[in-house]
Amino acid sequence: MSAAVARLLDRLCIDDPHFVEIESKRRVLPEKAKDLRDFLGRHKRVRHLKAVTFFDQFLDTPGMALFRRGASLRVRYKGNGSRVYLQYKGPGFRRRGLLYRSEFSTARLRHLVLEESHHDIVHFNEQTVQKLLCEHLPSEMARAMRRHLGERVLRRISQGPIICLYQKNKYSVDLGRAKLEPSLDQVFTFHVNKAGLHPLSSFCEYENEVKAKDENLETKLDCLPELIKFDAMLARRFKLPYERFDKYHRCGSFFMPNGHFRAHARARKK
Repeated sequence: MSAAVARLLDRLCIDDPHFVEIESKRRVLPEKAKDLRDFLGRHKRVRHLKAVTFFDQFLDTPGMALFRRGASLRVRYKGNGSRVYLQYKGPGFRRRGLLYRSEFSTARLRHLVLEESHHDIVHFNEQTVQKLLCEHLPSEMARAMRRHLGERVLRRISQGPIICLYQKNKYSVDLGRAKLEPSLDQVFTFHVNKAGLHPLSSFCEYENEVKAKDENLETKLDCLPELIKFDAMLARRFKLPYERFDKYHRCGSFFMPNGHFRAHARARKK
C-alpha cells in the first residue's frame, strides 16, 4: 500500500481501499441538459451504457445527525422496487473539485417491501430500521458507521423524510487499464411527512468517477488527471459549476437553519 493510499484511508477513517469513492459533481443548468446529453451521445470517445430510473429514501435521526456529520444512509430501490439495498456514504472532503469519501452497500435485501400507507417513517415488513442495522450490515460497513457516527447516533436512526427519484444516463470512456463513468442525472426530490408527499426540488447534475478494471485504488488515483481533463472540457463548453454537496445534503439543507448550513459548507470545503 502506497503512502498516498494510507493517508487517504486514515483521513476517511476506514481500513479497506476498496470502499473509497472519488467522484466529481457539477451542476447542470436545465437549458443545458439536453445539449450536454446530445454531446456525450455523439462524442467519439464516449459510449452510452444505459438509461435507468430508480429512487432512494434517505434515513436519519429525528435531529438529522447524519446530515450534520456529512454522512448519508439510504435505502435504494431498483427495478421498480424489486431490488433493494442499504447504502452508506461516510463524511468526506474535497480536493481539486473532487469529492473523496467512503462508500458501502449491503447485499440485496430480500425481506424489505415498499409500503404505501405510511408517510412519517420508513416501514419494513416484519423489520424495524434498528433490526436492519443490527442484523444485515456487512462487517466493514458496520465498523465504518460506528467510527463515523458513534453508537448513540446509530441507535436513533429511525426516519426517512427525503426521497430522491433519479433518471440517470450512464456513459463510459475507455482509458485502457481503467475507464471513466460520467453520468447525467435528472433528480426529483420530495419531503415525506404526515400531511403527505411534498416536492422539494428538481435539478440536473453531472457526475464522473474512475472505475479501475482491477478495482485498485492506486490505479484510480493515477487516472484522476484524465477525469479532471475530461470534465474541464465539458465545463468550458457547457458552463458546469462545481456542486459542493451530495444529493442528500443539497436537499436536506432546506430543513437546516441558515447559520448551521453555512458552517457545514465551510467545514466540507476544508
